[in-house]
Amino acid sequence: MECSYRVASLELRANPGLPFTHYALQLPQEPSAETLYSVYNKLYEAAAAAVRSYISSNKDSGLELHPSEGGSSPISYNLAMTTSAMAIVPRRNEGAPIKNSQGAEVGSVALNGTLLAGTLMVKLEDEWNALRDDELQLDSVLTAIGIPT
Repeated sequence: MECSYRVASLELRANPGLPFTHYALQLPQEPSAETLYSVYNKLYEAAAAAVRSYISSNKDSGLELHPSEGGSSPISYNLAMTTSAMAIVPRRNEGAPIKNSQGAEVGSVALNGTLLAGTLMVKLEDEWNALRDDELQLDSVLTAIGIPT
């Protein structure tokens, strides 16, 4: 089956200002199911390659591929899609601790769809205060969750 939208020729996009590996592709107007699946596969392959490369270069990181029996993915990732683009963020952790100015852990944050949309949800005021008081802590949290760039 030939796709009218040539995914293979598209260049993956990434924001160099973010401290974690991520990839995005623009979608055509009214993409077919086949096109969406092709875009997803290209993004997934890039994310899986990034995870494998990280594991290979950081053998003591503790990160391992997941068993993939029954069609499960060997990597953890978040996927975001809008009407104009699809993006993937490979993960090495589901969350990371938030620490106050004294270094004490006051909570944690997880990488989920809200973060992919540019919104970080915290449950406790102490978490909010710690993130607000130390702007660089968010970079640390994002780096701990994702595959560092």
